[in-house]
Amino acid sequence: MSSTQDPPAEASRLRGHLRLPGAVALAITIVVGSGALVLPGIVYGQVGDAALYTWIAASAATVPLLVVFARLGAAHPGAGGVAGFAQAAFGRHAAAGVEVLSLGTFGLGIPAIALTGANYLTALPGLTQVPGPAAAALLLAGAAGVVAVGVSLSTRVQVVLALVLTTMLLVIGVLAVGAGEPAQHLPPPEPGAVVTGVLVIGAVFFAYTGWEMLSFTTEEYADPRRDFPRVVAISFVIVVVMYLLLALGVQTLLARDDSEALKAPVRALVAESVSPGAAGVVAVLGVVIIAANLIGAVWGASRLVMSSAREGLLPRALARLGGAAQPRRAVGACLAGFLAVLAANQTGLLSLSELLTIAGQNFYLLYLVCAVAYARLFRGAHRVFGIAVTAVLGGVAAFAFGPAQLAYCAALLLAGAGAAALRSRGATRTPRTGERS
Repeated sequence: MSSTQDPPAEASRLRGHLRLPGAVALAITIVVGSGALVLPGIVYGQVGDAALYTWIAASAATVPLLVVFARLGAAHPGAGGVAGFAQAAFGRHAAAGVEVLSLGTFGLGIPAIALTGANYLTALPGLTQVPGPAAAALLLAGAAGVVAVGVSLSTRVQVVLALVLTTMLLVIGVLAVGAGEPAQHLPPPEPGAVVTGVLVIGAVFFAYTGWEMLSFTTEEYADPRRDFPRVVAISFVIVVVMYLLLALGVQTLLARDDSEALKAPVRALVAESVSPGAAGVVAVLGVVIIAANLIGAVWGASRLVMSSAREGLLPRALARLGGAAQPRRAVGACLAGFLAVLAANQTGLLSLSELLTIAGQNFYLLYLVCAVAYARLFRGAHRVFGIAVTAVLGGVAAFAFGPAQLAYCAALLLAGAGAAALRSRGATRTPRTGERS
């Protein structure tokens, strides 16, 4: 029997009031992160003008994954996101395993984003003396504060930030392309150049992650069946146009052997297309992107914590809704966990590279979970499509992931499934003699 202090399931459900504009803004800010500021230069340095093929291939490879997310999110909306899809397909034990895997992913990836953002924040005038860890903690606390205040404020903030970062990146790309001769820097129309570009697709795939985190917000959609597929499609088109413009701008204006420019390609584009003195705007842009990214990430992570608490995997108190019908305890728990990971980073237990690597590979496996769930839940041609996507993703994981990484993910999945099994066994245990059932 549940404790009398446990919140009723309906009492901890979030209101569905997120509509198309706010949802699209949230999607863009979750997907577009600091990678947009550095990856165009990294890939260009690796393969030259063939880099545009890399971005086109990554965009094309993402489409089947987004079809999976769009249909699953529309058919099974809920704060559980990917774990909710697993529960619909395979039951509560499997979902609990995915919840723990997701918590282990968000718990490492979000602090890593904050540490990356700290470099931009401390580049602003007056903040150069702020220690990096303190700047990262400040960014996390600010993001958690915006989410905790309420969806109304969070949505307005995300719309503004999405407009700012989208406009600035698009303008930088257009100015860069217009300042040079882009026709002279298009990738060669040769099979060898296409292969060269496609072979480094992994270098930019990180820029296309984030839609899986969006799935944790579908409980808050006013009409998820209608709007979630639209949000995925609209945000994807905007993001792809932005990335391709930046990639073409880098190829048009920057020299492949200019290592310093390619470490900060967007800053170099601003310096070349506007003026060297305007390059400082990139620090502001970086802070905007990271702030928006963190708000969206904390939003999604707090919904996962709330959903896991509602299901009994985490303490049920974390499922309670506070003022403005927000899971403020879940937000606070997320912030505490993120700050603990920052502390571990500062003591040398987890490097930034390790945080990014582990989180990135875990995100990939969440895509794989969604593909398996899709193949299970849909029939006919959709099932064949799901099986095909699963086979491709599984083959890549088996080839690219090391035994230690796979063992870590398996341990998280088994820990969650085991905890759910123990809870289920305890709930159905036969009462002792003399006890009422």
